[in-house]
Amino acid sequence: MKPSRRALSAGLFGLAAGITGWSSPARAQAWPQRTVRFVVPFPAGSSPDVTARIIAGKLTDSLGQTVIIENRTGAAGIIGADLVAKAPPDGYTLLYPVNSVICANPHLYSKLPYDGLKSFVPVTMTVRFGYVLLARPDFPANDIPGLIAAAKAQPGKFNFGSAGVGAGNHIVMEMLLDATGMRMVHVPHRDSALSVVTGESDLSMVPATTAVPLVASGKGKPLGVTLPQRLVALPNVPAIAETVPGYSGDAWHGLLAPEGTPPEVVSRLAAETAKVLEMPDVRKRLTDIGLTPIGDTPSQFAATVKSDFDRWGAAIRKANIKLD
Repeated sequence: MKPSRRALSAGLFGLAAGITGWSSPARAQAWPQRTVRFVVPFPAGSSPDVTARIIAGKLTDSLGQTVIIENRTGAAGIIGADLVAKAPPDGYTLLYPVNSVICANPHLYSKLPYDGLKSFVPVTMTVRFGYVLLARPDFPANDIPGLIAAAKAQPGKFNFGSAGVGAGNHIVMEMLLDATGMRMVHVPHRDSALSVVTGESDLSMVPATTAVPLVASGKGKPLGVTLPQRLVALPNVPAIAETVPGYSGDAWHGLLAPEGTPPEVVSRLAAETAKVLEMPDVRKRLTDIGLTPIGDTPSQFAATVKSDFDRWGAAIRKANIKLD
């Protein structure tokens, strides 16, 4: 017997309803079906490159698809960020920056090709890190109180190096000068950490990943760290906030997807990354180089991005830093 037109219609309607009901979860389960790319807008061997590779290796195992690192360097991270902002929002091209790319560049450049808050969907903060205020080995002060006293006794005598005008370590140093009333001369260097080691710079805010081995080898004198708490890797170096209440010059690495990426893809990537960051071997590798594993939710990370965007923007305006 042939099915009636009414029965056939009902069957087709039920099939359509079933497809609608499982389409979104199926799409989440289907990702990833091919190689996932983390775009790191800094060179191989840089701090974000190192952490991205640690995480990508583990995600390759858990996702069942290869996660590769692509270094797209140049223009303070702008080139790599712009590439991801314009990529298809399908979860296969993701940005792995430091916070300055998202939270500082929009305040430094008037013609940025991406919007720090609108062009990306925050996935998860992978690590939080601080800078170590590193002094040349023969610097006359040994801690933050001594530095403040020496700098205020001779305003403008000391200089500090940074990776360049508007670089992350320039901005966090400007935050400290503003909070303490110190006056120093800013001298950009191609390698600001090396400039302290050689004595060309009196001081520099050096990323913890770079500073920890320099301190261990006696090539630099640590005066304080910019995180609210001491670093596991440098437990005897005080937080600057212990002397300057409220000061925080912390920063982060994280994963961001192009705006429009399906929420279920964002959620799965965040959850899988959080699992990686809980692995004991991963945590040890990161904490040993002065990093704090995080692995928060997309909504938590989005709140941090907005807060840092406002905080760094205020510091940049106060220091009157502009790059175009």
